[in-house]
Order: sequence, then C-alpha cells, then structure tokens
Amino acid sequence: MILLSPVALVLLAMIDVVTGKWRLPLLRLGLMAIVIALHEWYAVGLFLRIAPLRGATRTQAFERAMGTWSASLLRWCGRLLGVHVDWGDVTTLPVGRILMISRHASNVDAIIPAVLFGYLLQRPAHYVLKRELRWFPSFDLFGPPLGNYFVNRNGNTDSELDHLRGLSARVRDDGALVIFPEGTFATTATRARIRDSLERRGETQAVELTDELQSLLPPKPAGVLTLLRSRPDAHPMILAHRGLDGVAKLHGLRDNIPLREPVVIRWWSTVSPPEDPEAQVRWLQDEWRCLDRWVAAGAVDPPADRPMLRQRRQD
Repeated sequence: MILLSPVALVLLAMIDVVTGKWRLPLLRLGLMAIVIALHEWYAVGLFLRIAPLRGATRTQAFERAMGTWSASLLRWCGRLLGVHVDWGDVTTLPVGRILMISRHASNVDAIIPAVLFGYLLQRPAHYVLKRELRWFPSFDLFGPPLGNYFVNRNGNTDSELDHLRGLSARVRDDGALVIFPEGTFATTATRARIRDSLERRGETQAVELTDELQSLLPPKPAGVLTLLRSRPDAHPMILAHRGLDGVAKLHGLRDNIPLREPVVIRWWSTVSPPEDPEAQVRWLQDEWRCLDRWVAAGAVDPPADRPMLRQRRQD
C-alpha cells in the first residue's frame, strides 16, 4: 500500500477536485491510511524492543508504549482529519479502580481510552475488545501482554463472561476496566438490525430504549454487569464524547472530513448501581438515556444530575 501510495494519492486528489470536494476528504483519508500502516510498523518495532524484558518492567514498558502509540495516532488524526480533542480536566477521574463504560461511535474513539489512561494519566487499563481487531498487528501484539480480552461475539456466552471475570481479577489498585457495551457503531442499518433482533427475542424494554435513543445503540448488559459484579470495588463511570457522529462509515467520513468542531470528551460517575440483577439492567439503560441526552444537547459539562467526581490524587 505504501509503495503504491503516490499513484493512489494522485487519483484520490483528482476525484476530490472533479466532484467538488475542495477540502480534499479522500486525499486526507488516503494519507491517514498510510499513517495507520506506518503506525502498525511502529508497533512492531516497539514490541520487539520490549519483548525481551521481564516482570513488572515489561508490563510498564508495554503500558507506556501503548499510550505513546495511541497519542501519536490521535495527533495524526488531528493533523489530517481535523480531530481536535477537548479533554476537559483529566484530574477529575477518581482514585482507585474504575469501570469505564464508553460510548462507541467510530474507529477514532476506540483509541480515546488508551490515550486517556495510557498517555495523559499514565494509569493501567484493561480493555474488552472485539476479536476482529486482532487482525491489526498493534492490537494482536500489545493486547495479550496488557491483559486485554478480545471477545468472540459468535462464541459461547458463558465462556466469554468467564473470561471477563478473569480480566476483572487482573485490574490493579489504580487501574481501569474499559468496555464498549454498544458493540458496534450506531448507524441507521445497525439500529434497524439490532431492533429486529431484540424484537424477535421479546426484549420489550430494550426495543423501547432503541426507539427512544437518538444517537446511541442500546447497551448490551451482560459484559458490563459481569464486570460490575466481579469488581464491586470498581467505581462505575460513563465515558462520553460527541463530535464523531456521522463518521462511522466511509461516506460519512467523506462528507464530514475534516471535522469542523472539536471532539468533546467528558466522564462522570453513574448513580449507585442496585444489587438486584433486573434492576441493574434498568440502571444501565437509564445511564445510557442520560448519555444520549448529553450527546443530543451538544453539552460541554457533565450532566448536573449525576454524582460529583472525587478529585484525583496528585502525585
């Protein structure tokens, strides 16, 4: 791809000009594809340098490298795609273990938690990711040493949840468990497909939630609730962002790149989760309603009706 890029970039620029796309979105995307490929080689180099290390030194080196790699990729997204991030005050994340329940709107936001924890805060984090991401060398090489788990979405549910319980046991005192409960991007097609599936299974509450949500997909509760029950000492929080809506698919990227507005990232504590399993499902759905209202309102501050965050300890 890199060897053929000069010809490809000229063709992409010509298509942009002929179709009147004067902000050159296809050319920008072509350049970003090259940057991603180079970052994959960068990840291989980092892995080869760190692999001979042992013990805690090796783990810490992988954590630092993942943060550096993610931050570099996000900076290039800013340069080429106009992804400029408003992080807010990162010192407001609470001390101790965190269960971070994150929105998932595009490929870009998949690296937001890695930049937040691995680069800005330099705190350990474990991620629940889809198994298909292991086709990327960076995820395949760094995921297992960092203790991440790649979910087989077509696998045995009980077995997958057992793996999540094992993952929750690995989180350190000041670490985080990060999960994307939507499972995929919220597009018109995925919303219709998920609604039909929920309706066939008779999940009335989830169908109603799907119809109510404007920007999000209904959260799949099993993974979140398994982590919540396995780590009752973890502080459950919502990781919210807006500004990446509409760029989940190629046509959306072409229409919206470069982004004209900053990507606003915020986080807040959830209300206290109940102990009853059915009530926990409703709790997660209510938190998702709150997140959806925040996105739709174009808000900057966290919702006023959510608990105040404890100030993070200053080292």
